[in-house]
Amino acid sequence: MSEYKTLLALAQRHFKVPSCPTVSEAIALLQGFGATAFDFEANQETLADEFVDRRFVVGAYTIHDPRLLKERATAEEHQHAEWSLEESEEDSGIEYPDEDAEWNQIQDELSSLQRLLIVIEHGAEDPNMVGNFRVHGFGQWLRESLWASTGVLPRDPGAPSAKSVLFGRVFELAGRDHFQAAAIPQRRPRRPAWFRGKGGDT
Repeated sequence: MSEYKTLLALAQRHFKVPSCPTVSEAIALLQGFGATAFDFEANQETLADEFVDRRFVVGAYTIHDPRLLKERATAEEHQHAEWSLEESEEDSGIEYPDEDAEWNQIQDELSSLQRLLIVIEHGAEDPNMVGNFRVHGFGQWLRESLWASTGVLPRDPGAPSAKSVLFGRVFELAGRDHFQAAAIPQRRPRRPAWFRGKGGDT
């Protein structure tokens, strides 16, 4: 067994997830966490950032379960959520156009440990296999669980914590610096609209 496969096996036991390398299996795993379909086409300008290749997107999903997300969040994510709440309260007097109301609410939910949005891509050479995934929101546990189950190291590593030991070891095997992001070339990096915290993007 290769070192990479050994790490995946350890991670699958740690996160209590099965091997899910195919798109259908990964979607089933997300549904097991309570995910439901989310309209990617209507929201792709926000969801398809420098870590998402629109050519290969098979769909978007959302987990709207504050209790689960708060239980799973790292200490750092809780801190970022507190900062985001403080800034949201400061901006509470700002009026936005009615057409933006729904997305502004989603942004608030993403930044306060109430919701996650997940974009799944298929492989460039095999449409049945997962090629990449992007998690929007404070959900490092889900990023690492998806890595463990799919075997795909995402372009966006999120915000690993001191507990992300297994996840950290795989970057060198993949030829990337420790926790290095791998944005798509010629895509202008931008801070996610939902991220109001300090100390780095997730």
